[in-house]
Amino acid sequence: MWEIVYKGNLIAVEKHAEKGFERAVRPPGVRLILQNSESEILLTKEFRPEQGKVDYRLPGGKVFDDLESYLNVRDDEQKLAAAVMKAAVLEAKQEAGVDEIKNLEIVARSVAGASIEWDLYYLVGTISAMSEQELDGDEKHHGIAVDFYTEDQVLTMLRSGEVSEDRTAGVLFRYLSSM
Repeated sequence: MWEIVYKGNLIAVEKHAEKGFERAVRPPGVRLILQNSESEILLTKEFRPEQGKVDYRLPGGKVFDDLESYLNVRDDEQKLAAAVMKAAVLEAKQEAGVDEIKNLEIVARSVAGASIEWDLYYLVGTISAMSEQELDGDEKHHGIAVDFYTEDQVLTMLRSGEVSEDRTAGVLFRYLSSM
């Protein structure tokens, strides 16, 4: 029903065979809601060039480094879930220095919309061990600070816009209201 009419390294454009609609397809990302033994939430603080400012974020990143790897598992829920879990563990280590996570589970999937397929998977877990970050590329250049915040502090940051990734803000608000 959908046919790829353009394929780049990270983005494809698909066209619906009958309706002629188009949609962009990008591999999914992960975001991690990680808590320490005091139930504080880990947030990163980093300069975001696309925003031109410092932003507080959940650690996370890409599930796949290229489009083709995603397309190979896109329709296999088990393989996709395994890739999401693997990427979450890797991103936790690289961005935040988290070595071990207990009870890591996928709790939400944020869908970008009908014309753009770029899902973000949100996972929660409890940190059991930390060490040094393993930043690379732009992360190393801009630096990523890691700290823990209470539920009230995170809610204040969400309300003030200090956490400016809107999809993350929505998921965090829902998560915190369910605690």
